Amino acid sequence: MELEGVGLAIWVACGFLLGGVFAMLCRGLGKSTERNPEFLANMGFFWAVVPAAMFGASAFYAPLDASFLAPFAYVLGIVPVLGTLAMRTDTLHAPAWFGADDQGRFYILGNRVEEVVTTLLYVLLAYEIVTIFLWDSLYRE
Repeated sequence: MELEGVGLAIWVACGFLLGGVFAMLCRGLGKSTERNPEFLANMGFFWAVVPAAMFGASAFYAPLDASFLAPFAYVLGIVPVLGTLAMRTDTLHAPAWFGADDQGRFYILGNRVEEVVTTLLYVLLAYEIVTIFLWDSLYRE
């Protein structure tokens, strides 16, 4: 099954949203590690998106065609999430998953609201850039 047109756009949009969730999980969990949470967020996003893109692009080279694995490659973003979980050291002072902490700051998946908005805007920007490159497949059917 080869993804084309609207089906491809839906898979890419859902994959980028899943990559954004992985990024927020990595950033929220990464705050209680000694690593940079922004780096971990980028790892969570790109580990979800790049393998799917590579499997999808393999459809253009018939001997190595593994494009049927592209929809399943989005879950590879769980690898940095698991790595971040393994690196956590101090969970006592970790931010709240949902709701407000004792100082009144609101958290979603361990991220402040501005971090969530920034991540979602980053995902939207990346999606728009990708759809520019997929213009022929998406809009000229």
